[in-house]
Amino acid sequence: MADISFSLHAEQTLESLLERMSEFDALADLDMDIIDGVLTLEFEDGGKVIINRQEAASQIWLASPEGPAHFGYDAGQDAWLNDRTGESLTDTLNRVLSAGCGEQIRL
Repeated sequence: MADISFSLHAEQTLESLLERMSEFDALADLDMDIIDGVLTLEFEDGGKVIINRQEAASQIWLASPEGPAHFGYDAGQDAWLNDRTGESLTDTLNRVLSAGCGEQIRL
């Protein structure tokens, strides 16, 4: 993926994730924002989810209470996939957010 294409696609992904997370009442009271290409969400217990783009690797990186994960874009599946497990970014976030807020989240 070309650098400009990656940057734009990654930024759109982060904005879309923030928009979709904002639709859930269970997440409404949490601090969520994007600053300089970094999407941060902080749970009431102090746990954080940080999602950012890594230009040099053309990946989106996730730091969460589960630990770090790196996601590359797979055009064939139109999804960001974990480079070790193959799990999608969305599925990973569904699990992490559900555990963090105590309610089922399906982005």
